[in-house]
Amino acid sequence: MQYDAHVDPKKEIYWTHVSADACRFAMIWKYGGIYMDTDVISLRPIPEDHFLATEGFTATSSGVFGLSSHYQLAWQFMENLVENYRGEILGHQGPGVFTRIVRKLCGWPVFNSTDDVMGSNISYFHPQRFYPILYYEVWQNLPTLNNSYALNLWNYMNNKGISMVPGSNTLVEHIYQKYCPTTYEYRIYSREEEQQFSGLRFPPIIEQDLSYTLRYMDSLGGTLPELLHVL
Repeated sequence: MQYDAHVDPKKEIYWTHVSADACRFAMIWKYGGIYMDTDVISLRPIPEDHFLATEGFTATSSGVFGLSSHYQLAWQFMENLVENYRGEILGHQGPGVFTRIVRKLCGWPVFNSTDDVMGSNISYFHPQRFYPILYYEVWQNLPTLNNSYALNLWNYMNNKGISMVPGSNTLVEHIYQKYCPTTYEYRIYSREEEQQFSGLRFPPIIEQDLSYTLRYMDSLGGTLPELLHVL
């Protein structure tokens, strides 16, 4: 697959996002499996390995999905990324790709309840499965999350770099305590160490929607055209 030779990464304002999108498409196409962004906290096992998910009722998520190796849908994602490339629009190469393909194949899925629906022979998960909490919502009581397989923390909205603070009694702290106990304990330990040794700094535990795969591919000299040429 030939990528647009006119794209200059140095001039692309969302190049990290675009590259991360291309990486996940290419890897799922070649190896198959379930992809999750690093700001997604797993709550319970996902009962299916072939699925797409919606992050609302108007857009399909590129942050969580599962497909088998060489599944044709993954190839269509890569083709759509290249053919409809608009690097200046945030999300056009990620959620935009999924949304365009879903609408092309089966129209827009309609949820009449919290049940999932089928579209083009693949499960299409209700927003409650991975996006039960919207980033702008304020919660007075802890949600049960009984209908969710995982929880997206919307870290890209955290432009102030706010970390989880033990003892803050925030929703994210309670989620860490229940579903990420090891991370939570390490965060407590690191804060105690910081207080004991004022000159020694420990990095805060913050889920970042950054592509560790990108760093790995960069260390190998991998480029976006090479990632898309995975056959």
